[in-house]
Amino acid sequence: MNATWSRAMLKTMVPIGCLALVVALLFPGIVSAAPDVSANRILRVEIKNIKQLTRITLSCEAEPRYTVTALPGDRVRIRFSNTDGPLFKAKRRYSDSNIGGLVFRRSAGDMLLTFAVAPQRVGWRVVHASGVAALSIDIGPKLGEQNLPPVLPGRERIRSGAEKLLKDFDPPLKPEIPFVPTDRQVLSTLLGAEDQNVFLTAESALYKGQLTAAEEVFQQFAARQGPVRPLALYRLAEAQYRLQKYAQSLATFREAVQLWDAFFSLNPAAMFYYGDSIARNGDLPGGRQLLARLIATHADKKYAPVLLVRMADVLARQGHDAEAWAIYRTVATEFREGKAPQIARIKLADRELLHSTPDNYRTLAAVYRTLAETAADYDLREEAAFKHALLEAVNGPPDSALELVKRYQKRFPKGVFLPITKDMREDLVLLSYRAKKWDNDPPGLISLASDNQEFLALASGYPGFFPAVTEAFAKIGRPLDLIALYVNILQRPWVGRDSQAYLTLEIADQAELLGDDRMARKTLESFLRRNPDHPKVQEAREKLGALLYRAKDLTGVRAQLAWLLAKDTKAARPISYYYLGRALWESKQYAQAALAMETYAAAVRAEKEQPPLVGDAYYIAALSEQAQGRLSKAASLLQEGMNKVAPERRDQFLYKLGEVALQDNRVQQAREFFEQIVRSGTDSDWRRLARQALLDRRFPSEPQSKKP
Repeated sequence: MNATWSRAMLKTMVPIGCLALVVALLFPGIVSAAPDVSANRILRVEIKNIKQLTRITLSCEAEPRYTVTALPGDRVRIRFSNTDGPLFKAKRRYSDSNIGGLVFRRSAGDMLLTFAVAPQRVGWRVVHASGVAALSIDIGPKLGEQNLPPVLPGRERIRSGAEKLLKDFDPPLKPEIPFVPTDRQVLSTLLGAEDQNVFLTAESALYKGQLTAAEEVFQQFAARQGPVRPLALYRLAEAQYRLQKYAQSLATFREAVQLWDAFFSLNPAAMFYYGDSIARNGDLPGGRQLLARLIATHADKKYAPVLLVRMADVLARQGHDAEAWAIYRTVATEFREGKAPQIARIKLADRELLHSTPDNYRTLAAVYRTLAETAADYDLREEAAFKHALLEAVNGPPDSALELVKRYQKRFPKGVFLPITKDMREDLVLLSYRAKKWDNDPPGLISLASDNQEFLALASGYPGFFPAVTEAFAKIGRPLDLIALYVNILQRPWVGRDSQAYLTLEIADQAELLGDDRMARKTLESFLRRNPDHPKVQEAREKLGALLYRAKDLTGVRAQLAWLLAKDTKAARPISYYYLGRALWESKQYAQAALAMETYAAAVRAEKEQPPLVGDAYYIAALSEQAQGRLSKAASLLQEGMNKVAPERRDQFLYKLGEVALQDNRVQQAREFFEQIVRSGTDSDWRRLARQALLDRRFPSEPQSKKP
C-alpha cells in the first residue's frame, strides 16, 4: 500500500472513528482467524557449542509453524503450533554461558519451548529454511551486540542502567478505558447486603491501585460456588494482571471466560488485560487478535487511539519492531490531541535514546522536555522528565544532568523511577566534582556536597574529596556548617572506614576550634567505641587525650595515652607525651612520668623554635628522677633544660639544681647555685629564697607557691 495514500486515508478516517479499518490497513489479516495447520511432532533436540554460540536444533516430522517471543526476565519462548512430542526432561538440566534449562510444555494443542538466556547483551537468532522440517536458534554474545556509540568515561553505570531499563522495564499497560464499578442493584442479585459492601470496597481498592488488598478479597469471593464467582474471577484476574502475575492472571481469565464470556462487552478493560496476558505468556497471535478486535469494536471511543498504541507496545515487547514502530509513527503524526500521540512520541524517542551522542542528543532532549512540561497525563509527564534526565546523564555535562535528576526527584517524590535516580545521582555528583577545579569556587563545592549529601557514596571514596570540602569550608570560615554536614554524612550506611575516620577527626578538630570541647570528646569517644581496630585509632586517642588534659581529667589522660610508652611506639603528636607525663607525675608514677617527659623532649629537640612546654617537661622529668633518688640524672636534666627555657625561668632551674646538689651532699656546688641566683637572678621571689638559703645554711625546700 502506498504510504502517502495511507496517511491521507488516516486523516479522513480517524475523525469519524474508523480505527478498525486503520488496523486492517496497517496490519492485513490481524483480525482474521489463524490459519489451520496440520499436526506436527518434535522428534529430537540437539545442542551444540560453536565458538561463542550455543545452537539448539529441533527436528520435526514436518516443517514447523512457530512464533518466537522474548519474555521478561531474559527468557525466550518458541511456540510450535499444533505440535506434540516428548518433553525432553533431561534438557532441563542443561546450562552453559549462554543459556540455562530447556523446558518443554504442552499447551492447548501446541508445544512450548522456554529457556533462559544470559543477561547483558546475549542475543539470539532463528535459522530456518522454507520446506525444511527443522528449526535452529543460535544464542550468544555477538548476536546481542548493538552498534551503539562509545560511552563517555564515568557514565558506564548510567548507560548500562539505561540499556537495562529500556530492555526490561515492562509495567502493566494501562488501556485508559474508564473503570466501571459493578452496579449495586446488579450486585444485590448476587450477594447479601454485607457481602455487597465488602465486594464494592474491594472494587474501590482495585480502582485506587491498592492491588494486594483487592486481590485477597476477590480470591475469597472467587472460591465460592455461587452466582458471584464469574464476576469475582474477572476482578481477581485484573488485580493479578496489574500485580504483574501474568501467568496467574491468564489462568484466572480463562476460567472466568468459560463461565461468563459476555463480561467483556460490559467491561472492555478486562478484554485488554486478557489479551495482553495471552501475549505475555507467549501466544502473540492470540493476544494480538483479541486486542485488534477490541480496537475495532471501540473505534468510536476517545480511548481507542490509546488502545492502538498499547497494541504497538505488545508488538514491540514481543520483538515485532517494524509493526510497532509503524503504529507509533502513524499515531504520532496523524493524531493531534489526546494522550495517544504523546505516548507514541515518547516511544519513538526511546528508540533513539541509546543511539544518541553528545553532538546530537539535544533534539531528542527537546522532545522529552516538551512532553515533561505539556503532557496531560501525570505518569507520562513523570516518564518524560525522567528520560530527559537520563538522556542528559548519558550525553550531557554532568552538572546540568545532576540538576535535571534533582528536579525529577523533587517533582516526583514517589515516582516509579526514583530508585534508579539514586545511582544516577551518585555517579553525577562524582562526575561533577571531577569535571571542575574548585580552588576558586569554595561555595560551589560546599553546595555540591551539602545539596547531595545523601548521594556521596561514590564521591566519598574518591581520593581527596573530603579534604577538598574541608578546605572549602575553611576558606569561607563556616566551621559550624562543616560540623553539621559531616555529622549527617556519618549517619549514612555507605560511609567507608577511612572516610568515617576522617570525618570524625575533622568534627573533633572543628569543635575544638570553636571551643566546644565536650562535643569533640563525645565524637572521639564514639568513634573509638565503634572502631577499636581502625588505623586512625592512635590519632583519635591522642586527640582525645589532649581534650581530657584540658578538662583536667588526668585519669582519662592516663587511660587514653598510656600505650605511648610501649616499645616501638611513636606518638603522632609529640605533645601527647607531655600530657601523659603530667598525668603520671600527678599520680606519683615517677619512672613512667620521667620516661614520658624525656621522650617528649627528645621528639622536639630538632625543632628550631622550641615549644613553650619543653622547659616544663625537663623540670617534671628532673623532679621525677629526684623522687626516685636518681640525683645525677635529675641534675643533668635540669642543666639541659635550663638551656631550653626563657631567661625568666632560669632562676627556678638554678634553685632546683641547688636543692638536688644539697640532697646529693654536694654542699659547695649547692651554695654556688644559690649565690648565682642572688647575684644575677631576675625573679625577686627566687632571689629571696636563695638568699634565705645562704643565710641559714639549711637550703630549704621550694615553697608551695613555686610548685610546678
